[in-house]
Amino acid sequence: MREVVLALVVGWLLSLQPPSATPGPVDRAFPVPGPTSYAAAHHDYPATDIFAACGRRALSPVDGVVLEVGRRDRWDPATDRGGLRGGRFVSIRGDDGVRYYLSHFQAVRPGIRVGDRVGAGAPVARVGNSGNARGIACHVHFGLSPVCAGTGEWPVRRGVVAPYPFLRSWDAGGNRSPRAAVAAWKQRHGCP
Repeated sequence: MREVVLALVVGWLLSLQPPSATPGPVDRAFPVPGPTSYAAAHHDYPATDIFAACGRRALSPVDGVVLEVGRRDRWDPATDRGGLRGGRFVSIRGDDGVRYYLSHFQAVRPGIRVGDRVGAGAPVARVGNSGNARGIACHVHFGLSPVCAGTGEWPVRRGVVAPYPFLRSWDAGGNRSPRAAVAAWKQRHGCP
């Protein structure tokens, strides 16, 4: 009888615990650990700049495969070619079918190559201010888009779906997926 009463009391106490903020496994990571600053709006297209200390680790936000790696800062302000504005960058095709684009890095992690498999939370680069962010505070430009052809699609790669609500979720330990929003954008606009 004593064990039954104890089991009932423990069950009752557990029922008083608040539900977990993130039920089930979390397979997403906020791209920059530690103190950051970021806003809901970007200047002229859907993306988010995550401001953080120069040199801080930048992480893969999701399990996936590396689509593109830009190790050299080839941006030239005289020509201002769009596809080079991100400076050093990495794009990842998430297992969810979404392209995750991160740029303005100080350096891309040595050894990371196109086709490599990365896990959520794996280091991919160091926060910086390369590309058209020269002279601006260090940050990571973060964009969400469909994969389409996979490479060289700067107008899409830079971001077509506002990432802020997803970043807020991941920053709080959540697992909100951008998959439906990106699929809806692609259905409306197609691929270039």
